Amino acid sequence: MPLNRDRIGTEYPSYTYEVSREKIREYAAALGETDPRYFSDGDDCVAPPTFAACFTIIKGGQAMFTDAGLGAHPALVHGAQSFEFGDEPLRPGDVVECTPRIADITSKGRNEFLTLEVDCRRQGSGDRAVLSRGTIVFLGSAPQRESTGDAEVSA
Repeated sequence: MPLNRDRIGTEYPSYTYEVSREKIREYAAALGETDPRYFSDGDDCVAPPTFAACFTIIKGGQAMFTDAGLGAHPALVHGAQSFEFGDEPLRPGDVVECTPRIADITSKGRNEFLTLEVDCRRQGSGDRAVLSRGTIVFLGSAPQRESTGDAEVSA
């Protein structure tokens, strides 16, 4: 069954995430990072740019899968991911409010491509921390054109 394209533009409830020094360290260590800023105990501690994946990809997509009107199904793969960052890196103690939204649904062949944006703003200032844009490929659910039964012949 195809995804419901009427759900494009649907905004799901916001959630908050607090960046912690320990989570930054764990993430950086898992990536094999060596930049001392990721392990610092001082004010110079910052999160690696892709740290945003920790709180946007899974948590942002949860609401989409509980949206009975969308028609999401488990035959999927993660197709692409990008991040647009604000002016300041994420630091320990930052609290961000993240709002997931279905930005687009398209199809190619038998597959559907859903673009989910998660806009994360700094609590207090409202400044953008990061905009996550992920493409989820739903396999085999694209609407199919009905055949007219006429065979096309090429010379």
